[in-house]
Amino acid sequence: MKRGSWFSEYCKPRRAEGGFTLLEVMVSLVIGTVIAGGVMGSISASLNLTQRIKIKSEIQPVLEAVAQELLTNPERAEQGRVALTTFPNAPPVDILMAPIEQDDEGGTRRPGRLVRVLLQCRAQTLEFTMLIPQKGLDSTTR
Repeated sequence: MKRGSWFSEYCKPRRAEGGFTLLEVMVSLVIGTVIAGGVMGSISASLNLTQRIKIKSEIQPVLEAVAQELLTNPERAEQGRVALTTFPNAPPVDILMAPIEQDDEGGTRRPGRLVRVLLQCRAQTLEFTMLIPQKGLDSTTR
């Protein structure tokens, strides 16, 4: 028996047999995990946006109806909270008002108080400006 024949027969490096190395498998798992994470993140963001749009589409008509009610009856703005009866199961809407300073340029004053109105309901807001007439004015001077 030749010296080295045993070693060369059993200890020679193996040739590739068509399989994947551990490093190749690990790299492909990392790439797959990153792709799956990106897909799951975009699905989560889409569901969150859909939920926010649904809530806004339910509350926005209520806020607009309250704004129309306040523009029709400005005295109701001082109640601080309005619950509509025209919308079934409509949540109450909070009313916050801030007076706006009026200058007397030309000596003319508005026949009432100019206020900035903020309507709030379930983290949704609607903001507008309105004139609350002075009490005691008849309908011809408004």
